[in-house]
Amino acid sequence: MPRNDDRALENLIRGTEDLIRDIPAPGTPGTVSGPLEARLDEDVRRQEVQTLAGMIEPSTDGSVEITVSKDQMLVHGTFIPPAGDGKPLELDAVRSGLETLGVTFGIDWEAVKGCILTCNEERSQVSDAVIARGKNPVNEIPPCIVISDNLAPKDKPEDPAAARVDFRELSTFTLVKKGDVLGSLTPKQNGVMGITVRGTAVAYQKEATPYPKPGKNTAWQADSVTAACDGRFQFTIAGFWVDEVLDVRGDIDYHVGNIDFPGDVVIQGEVRDGFVVKVGRSLLCLGTIDACQIHCGGDLITRQGIIGKEKAVLKVGGTTEAKFIEGCSLDSAGSIYVRTSVMNSSVHTSDRLDMGDRGIIIGGTIHAQNGVSAAQIGTERGPRTEIHCGIDFKVEQKLIWIRDRNIAMAFKLREIENKMKASPSTRSVLSPLRDRIKAAIHQLNENARALVSNLDRNEKADVSVRETVFPGTYIEICHVSCFITRPKRFVTFHLDKASGKIVEKKWEKQTGVGPGPAGRKASIQT
Repeated sequence: MPRNDDRALENLIRGTEDLIRDIPAPGTPGTVSGPLEARLDEDVRRQEVQTLAGMIEPSTDGSVEITVSKDQMLVHGTFIPPAGDGKPLELDAVRSGLETLGVTFGIDWEAVKGCILTCNEERSQVSDAVIARGKNPVNEIPPCIVISDNLAPKDKPEDPAAARVDFRELSTFTLVKKGDVLGSLTPKQNGVMGITVRGTAVAYQKEATPYPKPGKNTAWQADSVTAACDGRFQFTIAGFWVDEVLDVRGDIDYHVGNIDFPGDVVIQGEVRDGFVVKVGRSLLCLGTIDACQIHCGGDLITRQGIIGKEKAVLKVGGTTEAKFIEGCSLDSAGSIYVRTSVMNSSVHTSDRLDMGDRGIIIGGTIHAQNGVSAAQIGTERGPRTEIHCGIDFKVEQKLIWIRDRNIAMAFKLREIENKMKASPSTRSVLSPLRDRIKAAIHQLNENARALVSNLDRNEKADVSVRETVFPGTYIEICHVSCFITRPKRFVTFHLDKASGKIVEKKWEKQTGVGPGPAGRKASIQT
């Protein structure tokens, strides 16, 4: 028997010859062909088949992984596609998984079918898809009041330089009129039970929602709360109300803007130049009033004074009280009381101008229907001071307006008549216009005659001077005038109707009566 070594050698030789068979000798030119080429193709093909066989993945069926959230209100599903020759995911498999987890409510079968289709057709995994939702409970909400949207606080623009507006017209106050709707009552909203994906009921809660309560100067009308008066709307978390008194804690300036308020106004600071304050009732200003416009339906009280700079215009429907008045036009329906001085101003009152114990009047024009009381009128070398008493200055203003309008229409009438004479062809057009102007002039004259009878209102008006009235002072009572040519002291001027002259008498202090607004009731409710 051949030995094992010989057999191994024989196998080695045979294997070597098989490897080198059909290989060209070294240095032989040409390409691989013939039996060698076939041998190579067969070996390469065998290796590729073995490699592909090793790369083929194992076959698995499509599946789904389902999870339920802790609150049992959501169900998520991850859909895994089949592999190889695995079976596609079926709807029954998802249904079975949901039943196993006890999910019975809120299943979105359309979403499930869409995920299965994507998983099977595109062979891609769909992760964490919501396939079921519970129903959240709806809490019970008690009736509450909702403030009207138009009553939201007003803000100034962030960039004032960029906005083309007059910032004096911007106000930070929210004003309402009587009857305006401040808030509406929303009805009770009943609670609704919720349910989990496993069909378990979830109880609703009763919300303790805080809401503002209606307060002062508000009224119920059906299911709405309205303003019971004109005023400023005030709002906090706890409640809302309407203030009849507007309290401005500072100056009237660009931070506040112009004021147009239907009730009383209290200004803790000053009224700056160029601003407008319109008040339906009374105005109390603790600081000075500068060159501005004041329109006040009630009383005007300033604890300091008025520095008008020849620009301030004040119209007051009640009485006026100030420490001093300088360079302004003041029209007051009620009496005027000034503690120290009235200088270079135009002052009108339908009652009386009373100055303080040391009060003086220098320059300007005073129209006081019932008279003037002052410590001093004029100065030695000061400007001319005019005092007009006994007449209704409003009637006088109307008569002046009628006079000026009559003059203007008379000139227009003469112009029309001259035109008609120069061009007769214009007569047909201008004649009706001429007749209308004549009728208007006649009507104005009739109005003037009716007003004249109301012009002189108080023949008992007087001008009382407790110390000195200086030369250059002009005094007129019911259109009877008197010009002071020398200083006079402790004197009262009044009209002697019989003689038609202004006469003098010694000034005497009346018992229990003195200058100042004693006995007047405060007209501002705070």
